[in-house]
Amino acid sequence: MVNAALQRYLRNDGEMTDFNDEKRIDQSQPILFAHRGGRGDAPENTLDAFSLAISKGVDGIESDVWLSSDGIPILSHNNAVGIWGRRKKISKTLISQLPEEVPSFENFYENFGPNLEVSLDIKDPKAINATISIATKYDAISKLWICYPDWEISKQWRKINPDFKLVDSPGKKGFPEGGERRAFSLSQNGFDAINLRESDWTAGYVELFRKYGLKCFAWDAHLPRQIDRALSLGVDGIYSDYSERMLSAVQNY
Repeated sequence: MVNAALQRYLRNDGEMTDFNDEKRIDQSQPILFAHRGGRGDAPENTLDAFSLAISKGVDGIESDVWLSSDGIPILSHNNAVGIWGRRKKISKTLISQLPEEVPSFENFYENFGPNLEVSLDIKDPKAINATISIATKYDAISKLWICYPDWEISKQWRKINPDFKLVDSPGKKGFPEGGERRAFSLSQNGFDAINLRESDWTAGYVELFRKYGLKCFAWDAHLPRQIDRALSLGVDGIYSDYSERMLSAVQNY
């Protein structure tokens, strides 16, 4: 949860904004990302999961990227894959020796094309160049959202290509320097969005980061009440394990 020191920030006009304010900030429908391909409905980060989520009507897919030992971006939450007792580390394994159900990033575009929003957590920073190269190859770079927990590292990636979307995803550590300083730093270093746990968002934070031109994404929104709350705050993107719950919530909102 956001600590008490971050509950308020001083706006430029000298007024105080309450970060606990739950009022809705009006905006268009958020991007609905199937987290790990919608792991609540199918085995996570598989082509089957991606296909099912897409068939339900999500706007985008979220996954994670590691680099195989022969330099291929692989979609998996964990570095170790396969059957227990015979698990292999992606980073130490050739793509040809990985389990069949573990897809490469290129497999995704080969099967589903370039028109979906794709949000990728970069697990291995060495994977960034190859990941951007593949999205560029399939003319999908403008719909690629790259997430990483350390913005001081990921800000350097903007130099690789100006057209992908760069997302700060600070996780549990939050932003100890303060929300306004983080928002300013992100805006000055080419970031497009910030991704916080759903329970950490308030209308005040949405207002703050929007003021600096950043989109606001909410992850870990799996229960209907969590999805409804994210919608009520007016975030720009929602990540959930359950595609139908997101779609139903938007339809009924």
